[in-house]
Amino acid sequence: MSRSPSPDVVIIGGGHNGLTCACYLARAGLRVTVLERRPVVGGAAVTEEFHPGFRNSLASYTVSLLHPQVIRDLRLHEHGLRILERPLLNFAPRTDGSHLCIGNSLAETQRSLAAHSARDAERLPAYAAMLDAVVDVLRELVLLTPPNAGGGLGEMPKLLLFTRSAGEVLDGWFDSDAIKGVYGFDSVVGHYASPYTPGSAYVLLHHCFGEVNGRKGVWGHAVGGMGAITQAMAREAEACGVDIRTEAGARRVIVEGSRAVGVELESGTEIRARAVASAVNPKLLYLSLIDAGDLDPGFRDRMSRWRNGSASFRMNVALSELPRFECLPEPGPHLSAGILIAPS
Repeated sequence: MSRSPSPDVVIIGGGHNGLTCACYLARAGLRVTVLERRPVVGGAAVTEEFHPGFRNSLASYTVSLLHPQVIRDLRLHEHGLRILERPLLNFAPRTDGSHLCIGNSLAETQRSLAAHSARDAERLPAYAAMLDAVVDVLRELVLLTPPNAGGGLGEMPKLLLFTRSAGEVLDGWFDSDAIKGVYGFDSVVGHYASPYTPGSAYVLLHHCFGEVNGRKGVWGHAVGGMGAITQAMAREAEACGVDIRTEAGARRVIVEGSRAVGVELESGTEIRARAVASAVNPKLLYLSLIDAGDLDPGFRDRMSRWRNGSASFRMNVALSELPRFECLPEPGPHLSAGILIAPS
């Protein structure tokens, strides 16, 4: 029996990053194998039953930062992906019976802000214009290889991007604590930081440069949950000839002569390749999957001290009926938005 040829590249991790990497490499003519520890690909972008009769996106939960070029190149719409725009971005109920709605249009959001601060509502167009100018640059930066943090910025506020806190930025534009609380939410998602942590302004901007169906700054829901994205990616990968192996957890990266030459699976099977790509947590890769003797001690020490935790958590709840808020008790578009409890 003839043996199948070894892959050119082995990718550890079958999440959306690993699948995207696999598709591009395969389209370039390389033989690619993807290794996924779980029985299903998708990583954090999966749709599963979490309670009898209830299916949901278990980790990542909304779409905007999936770059349109990736959607086009990987033919995700042709593979069944549909994304519906959220009718509102965020809804923030308040204990005094009022509420704030951040809509998909400037006029819609201004009307909501005006109920809390007429001055803040007047400032919103200038704030939005500032964000648009900066995030347009970020959209270009994410496609550069490697990214040049200074290239193309010109007179853009570099300090705003990389050193200032979101709290400072928002304090400079708005007076209302309620309004600053709603906008400040985007600066604390996914990391250990307060809105006043230096550098959190970038996180605020990062959550503004996405788009859905060609509309900038809009967020949406994937029909079928976030798993619909990675299932579409997997279909494109398989169409390109990628070998996707589930229940194939990596035990270690095989290193010979300071070069990664393959992966040993938890089963003991070795897969040799010309190159190894990783789509897993860097700390898992460098502290668990690569032997300490194969890394520079200084680098490994720095990696062990690198903080990559988050103060955010995800909880999936099965409800018997839709929630009713005192400020908006009837079902409406606000229940399809992000619901924020952010008094300040």
